[in-house]
Amino acid sequence: MHFEYMIMLIFSLLGLINGSLWALIFRKKYWYGHSLLGAFIGGGAGWYFLWYAKGYTELGDWSLWLAYVLCGVMVAEIIMAGPFLVLSLLSVVRLLRPLARFLAMVTTVVALAIGIYGAIDGNSREKVERLDLYVEGLPAGFEGYKFAQMTDTHIGPYFRYTDLPDELMRAKKEGAKTVFFTGDLIDDVRFMPETAQTLTKMEALFPDGIFYVWGNHEYYRGKEGIREELVKTPVKLLENDSAFLSRGGQKIYLAGVDYPWSKGEEKQQEMDSMIEKAYTKIPAGAPSILLAHHSDFIDEGFRKGAFLTLTGHTHGTQFGWMDQPMITPFRYTRGMYSDGVHQGYVSRGDASWFPFRFMCPREMVIVTLHKKQ
Repeated sequence: MHFEYMIMLIFSLLGLINGSLWALIFRKKYWYGHSLLGAFIGGGAGWYFLWYAKGYTELGDWSLWLAYVLCGVMVAEIIMAGPFLVLSLLSVVRLLRPLARFLAMVTTVVALAIGIYGAIDGNSREKVERLDLYVEGLPAGFEGYKFAQMTDTHIGPYFRYTDLPDELMRAKKEGAKTVFFTGDLIDDVRFMPETAQTLTKMEALFPDGIFYVWGNHEYYRGKEGIREELVKTPVKLLENDSAFLSRGGQKIYLAGVDYPWSKGEEKQQEMDSMIEKAYTKIPAGAPSILLAHHSDFIDEGFRKGAFLTLTGHTHGTQFGWMDQPMITPFRYTRGMYSDGVHQGYVSRGDASWFPFRFMCPREMVIVTLHKKQ
């Protein structure tokens, strides 16, 4: 099913279910009216989210704030469904109906507050994560070397191409000598030419340039069209390939891999093939950094001896508690992981295609290298 239709269907059904459960909890005579109203609210919020993603360039600031509110409504629909089901069962017992109704109203208010706050805060606040990495055998010339990781900007309605210069300037002000971009650069490819111009202009700020690997959204949005503009820039694309950074004749190698699309055992074989190609020109035992979009490549980085693997893709799930994800389908979801010797980092992303975040702020990653004593 087409993505747009799926979004509309899911949130219309959620609204229908929540409206029906609300009517049951409050014993509304015309329950079907509440059901239809719920479907209209849920489906309408989903429709606006999709419409805004295409029409935002022609609209004023009001449209962004409305998008925040309605994205918050979409999140609230998801949050409310489970509690409403439980409360509807409680309301069957006459003595518990007042409590069930009170809790239903509290649930609605809390869900909307979380949804709207998360949409506004999630898109407006970014945290700079400054990491000190101690590396065994780090070449002396790279002591104190700083670089930035950017990922998942999803250039479009919520992170616009006009925001990219400020983001790159932030990396420069942090002292980064290079930027590693680990995929999902852009969703609204209408602005890929302007994005390429920005990359060309800003790349000169970084002595060692900008390195880039593909994410999955490049495939969704037209990888070859993005490549067409990217090759006009000085950005170095690592497509199952390698490069190196040099300081005083000493090198750190960079390996970059594509996004794997296979499933199950075939996925592992595809990843193995990509990693072997990327490491073909890297001397055995040489210090290396692996750049990948999918966080599953962290295990591959451990296996190949990369002292650091940088990934994105997961957005940290965009929802958590006490800065930790609550539910995740990923083995590696956010933050730093280690096998005891090598490190792997999953960025929460510089932005996202859906603005909601809760206890999972957007981030720019700044890494400073040190030799482990």
